[in-house]
Amino acid sequence: MDERLAPRAVFLTGAGLSADSGIRTYRGADGYYSGMRAEDLMSARTMKDSPERVHRFCDDRRREMRDYRPNAAHRAIARLTADYGERVVHLTQNIDCMMEACDGHASTVHLHGFLTRMRSIGNSHVLEDIGFTRYWDGLPEEAPARGFRFRCPKSNSLFRPDVVLFGEMAPAYSKLWKAVKGLRRQDVLVVIGTQGVVLPVNQFASGASCFKILNNLDPGPDIDGDLFDSVLYERAADAAEEIEGVVRSRLGEPVPSVSTGAGIGG
Repeated sequence: MDERLAPRAVFLTGAGLSADSGIRTYRGADGYYSGMRAEDLMSARTMKDSPERVHRFCDDRRREMRDYRPNAAHRAIARLTADYGERVVHLTQNIDCMMEACDGHASTVHLHGFLTRMRSIGNSHVLEDIGFTRYWDGLPEEAPARGFRFRCPKSNSLFRPDVVLFGEMAPAYSKLWKAVKGLRRQDVLVVIGTQGVVLPVNQFASGASCFKILNNLDPGPDIDGDLFDSVLYERAADAAEEIEGVVRSRLGEPVPSVSTGAGIGG
């Protein structure tokens, strides 16, 4: 089969993908933003006026992440990308590293950044991965190798979490729009674990003529289940096997010559 005509699968995932790994979602009654306006904390204005609030929130999340492990849904996506290479594109709103923890899988496009990575404020091209350490402050053993609040070797500025804050542009959205607009009738769109509050999921689904799968824990007001061909209201880990089976049946047998790449450039 001509690879240019071969069916493809586009996965769009949110916090519900990682919930079964123990990572709390951000919104909802038990979410990290419960009792507050997310825009009042994780925003460009807060980063400017009270950077310690953003840093300590991200430091806490980063330290927690060391105890989490990928669940069945992460592993299913990782297997599909390993078998089908560039024919499977995974775009996630998550900033955790659960996909990268799946046997070296590294082709996921993180639309909102990556929590373990810091970015120089004075030179955005300077990035540094600090793993599961804290940047702003904490116990001595929690500090990165270069110590708390280490500075950029090129600009001498402090660093900030390499995540997209409210009020900032999301450069990776160009990859999202390219993937969604490129969907053809023979392709598959899989939406997992997102409420459709940040991204226009209904718009994506209504504009795609391909087979569409929705997997959320419960119905929500911002996503119309009638726009999808298959709707699974259950935990992502529980739905993983069925979703993987449907995707494989629609993509056909993997072609051995297909290389495992980084999707659409992620």
